[in-house]
Amino acid sequence: MRFRFCWDVDCPDWLLAEITTLSKLYDVVTKLAKDAKLDEQGAKAVVAAVRWVLESAAGAGVTANVLDSELQQLGLPKEHAAAITKVYTEHQEALQAHLKGASLKVRGETTWSCEVVGVDIGDGDLSPVVKLNLHDESQSVREGEEQESGTKTNVTSIAMTPDQLQAMIHELTEARQLMEGLH
Repeated sequence: MRFRFCWDVDCPDWLLAEITTLSKLYDVVTKLAKDAKLDEQGAKAVVAAVRWVLESAAGAGVTANVLDSELQQLGLPKEHAAAITKVYTEHQEALQAHLKGASLKVRGETTWSCEVVGVDIGDGDLSPVVKLNLHDESQSVREGEEQESGTKTNVTSIAMTPDQLQAMIHELTEARQLMEGLH
């Protein structure tokens, strides 16, 4: 059976196996929310906040000690920060692996091409526009055919003015310098 929340494909087996656990967790969260006098929206907000903290910490690669300290600096009581940090410590590697697998990436052979084209801005005048093309050749398996595969080339184009190109180059250079400073 296909589900829209699964991008219109079958529900993954691992999720099917965890539905019972998820149901139990929901009951626990509901009970805790009632004990803390939170309404349903408040309980959802708390779960979303904890998820965001854990994913952000894993994505930033912070240590458990840094996370604990920073949560306390934000005003979270020490025991609550310790509880979140404990979960983070236990699942940090799995979180980072998940985030790495879910991050934006291009599979297969990737090439760039660039061309300057003229765009009519009226009265017969042409203005230069830089067109960047990303050519991504990825292996794709045809639906229903597990053995046969073909190469599919996706082309993504970006058009910008020379000033926009210069601004992008400047911002990418700054981003690279920041990333290199993290290592």
